Amino acid sequence: MMDADPGHRPSDAARKGVNAYLRYSALGLQMAGIILLAIWAGRWLDGRVDTGFPAFTLLFALLGITGAMVFLFKETRR
Repeated sequence: MMDADPGHRPSDAARKGVNAYLRYSALGLQMAGIILLAIWAGRWLDGRVDTGFPAFTLLFALLGITGAMVFLFKETRR
């Protein structure tokens, strides 16, 4: 078995790679959350209005995708 050296620290390049991976993974999860929340709100509103056609679900899904893209562009500019 290999024991980890307690004094060994990862290099700056390795740390930056891990940080970038975590940042973009979190960004993807946040985008999915925005879209799913918008779809859920649209489905809820469709259930309350009962139009027979999922108009609010479609509208809110498009708004959620647009919002997630705006969020993506703002976060990647940093």
